[in-house]
Amino acid sequence: MGDEAWTFFEPFVTTRGAHGGRRLRDHRRVLDGIFWIARTGAQWRDLLGDFGKWSSVYRQSRRWTLAGLWDLLLEALNGTEGVGETVQMIDSAVVRAHHCAAGGKGGTPRQGRGRSRGGFSTKIHLPTNGEGLPVAVEIAPGPTSDYTGAVPLLDADGPEPRGVIADRGYDADHLRETMHARSITPVTPSRRNRRVQIVIDGHIYALRNRIERYINKFKNSRRVATRYDKTAASYLGFVQIAAIRLWTRVFVNRP
Repeated sequence: MGDEAWTFFEPFVTTRGAHGGRRLRDHRRVLDGIFWIARTGAQWRDLLGDFGKWSSVYRQSRRWTLAGLWDLLLEALNGTEGVGETVQMIDSAVVRAHHCAAGGKGGTPRQGRGRSRGGFSTKIHLPTNGEGLPVAVEIAPGPTSDYTGAVPLLDADGPEPRGVIADRGYDADHLRETMHARSITPVTPSRRNRRVQIVIDGHIYALRNRIERYINKFKNSRRVATRYDKTAASYLGFVQIAAIRLWTRVFVNRP
């Protein structure tokens, strides 16, 4: 990572005792190693020696994940003013789970995996702000419907939007009622079988291409594009890391 990005990360990862584990000599190198794993999709044992001993980097990554460091970083990034807080977009992406992702304790649904016609998969539910940058991420079994996965996103930490843009997969009466109760305007086209079609502003809805482009960039992280992790916590950690990396490339490094 560049010096500008490290300036942002340093206070969060170098505070003694804040996130558990022993104090490592080079947090920047460890963090770079974690980012390398997320980007390449490699196994931990294949971590390049330049990043240090793979087992040490893995253990520190696990400590940070369980301590909620990635949630804290996303929350801090979303606290930045002037980055499209008033409008949000929600969508989902289905990710195929590798066979080695099976077997997590608690059963398949509890670990965010499910089986459907598309195979063994996990669905990532995510909202972005008006700039197309991630606000939060949630995971669920692959067959989970879009409107079911949208409800937790409305309760996610971050700025409260005035409007939410979503495709017709989120056209459900109870979801619209939930948004109206929170003074949020849904910009969602009606399903074709809805008797009374709801009119939306086409110019605002056209902004939804930003979340589509975000998902495309999001899946460049190969550890996210294919799920290898048995537990939901581990996989969600990599999903959050990929989201944070998009912020650093677009916002932290912005001139």
